[in-house]
Amino acid sequence: MFEIVCGERRYKASLLADTKTIPAIVRTMSDDAALEFAIIENLQRQSISPIDEATAYKRLVDTGRYDVATLAVRFGKSEKYIRSRMKLNDLTDEVLELVNRDTVTISIALELCKYDKDTQADIYEKHLKDDNDYYSNWRNLTAREFINRLEKGYTNNLGNYRFDKSQCRICPFNTACYSLFAGEGEQGKCTNLKCLQAKNKACLVTECEVIMKDYPDTEICRNPCRNDNEDVFAELLEQGHAVTTEGKFKFFPEKPIAPEMEEFDSEDEFIQAQKEYETDVADYEGENSAINEMMSAGKANWAVTVHNNQAVAGYVVIAENGNREQTADPIQKLEKQDRRNREIAVENIVEDTRKFIRETEFPPNDFMEFEDTLLYFIMLGDLKREHLSLFLEDTQNRWYLSEDDKIKIINNLTEEQKTVIRRDFLVKHLSDTSGLAKKSYLMLEFARLHFPYDVVETENRYNEVYQKRHARITERLEALNKVQGKPDRQAQEVV
Repeated sequence: MFEIVCGERRYKASLLADTKTIPAIVRTMSDDAALEFAIIENLQRQSISPIDEATAYKRLVDTGRYDVATLAVRFGKSEKYIRSRMKLNDLTDEVLELVNRDTVTISIALELCKYDKDTQADIYEKHLKDDNDYYSNWRNLTAREFINRLEKGYTNNLGNYRFDKSQCRICPFNTACYSLFAGEGEQGKCTNLKCLQAKNKACLVTECEVIMKDYPDTEICRNPCRNDNEDVFAELLEQGHAVTTEGKFKFFPEKPIAPEMEEFDSEDEFIQAQKEYETDVADYEGENSAINEMMSAGKANWAVTVHNNQAVAGYVVIAENGNREQTADPIQKLEKQDRRNREIAVENIVEDTRKFIRETEFPPNDFMEFEDTLLYFIMLGDLKREHLSLFLEDTQNRWYLSEDDKIKIINNLTEEQKTVIRRDFLVKHLSDTSGLAKKSYLMLEFARLHFPYDVVETENRYNEVYQKRHARITERLEALNKVQGKPDRQAQEVV
């Protein structure tokens, strides 16, 4: 029994041509050698896809008999080309599918494969999935536009971070490691956001703890109007520190910098700058003295926050009205911290569970009664205002249902209420379409079920306008055909 190693397509073509014989070379080969020959033959096809090419190169390297240099010689490619193609093996399955369908170009794929799989998954979920909206969809961007979006949203300049970057200098996720044009001293950009964020968080937490060690009564302040560095504050809470959003964090005044003669064109300008500097120093010392007095009087506390990706020491004013105000009861502060710690635990449980149910395949069991109830909870969000009175006793000045309202309603739904909820939901989501979309025709059929005469009246009104226009166009076509000596043609009606 013989096995075809190379030339399978020629063999199949000979069968279709009903050829009795076919030229062949018969060899005794091991399974490994046969696999190697088949891969090499496949790589020499002109129509091979980049993904198949990447897979084939990897399989050859995995045999242990090839490396990038020998592959480059064997196939007449540059080593850079081989490496870039092999890098495609690092793409996630979802992105690979888009490349195979030509939805994503090879230029874009070569950029995406520089990122870790967690980042690729995030990019796919937010910007490449079929159901992304127009503004978040990146599929139709050019390669340059796509790269710009990636660099803006998913890469970070390492020079903006304060953690120890000695490991980053040899990291494959550092753009400076594979750029031929990296400038001297350039630290590059990190394409592994998960690692970057972990290193940055650890650095900022350590910086905050250093400040708190020097000043034990330091308060950790988080700006409630901003959600950046949430992971840093969460880690500090996890370690038992209290984080507050009460009181406005204030920065210590910046020490003025003395002017240098070399910075000025004339001695008079330097003398003037020197006088301004002396005034600034006096103001600086006065502000610091006032802050120290407030701290001594118990009207201000040391504080630390994260600002511009850096732990910064400052202070919080306890009472600005001049009256000394005692700090909160320590028991109350601990109880409040405990409540907040519990809230954080629940928030983390919710977030991890949300990710889990979105990414996990559900077992094929029957749809449960509770799931049916959940649907009504969701659909109540599209209830028409004029139907609120069917669910609430007091609807004066009420424009929507709160979540508490919805919970009460879904536990005592009547069949009539269920029908109203379902229909309002359908009306909301079918009537938000226009033109010749498929959903438009479904909306028409839905309307015909309940308002057949109204739909017919609307159809007749617009069809009458169309027929008049159709007749005029038909007359013009007949006239043009007679002038040009062509057979009469009528305009095709749109059904």
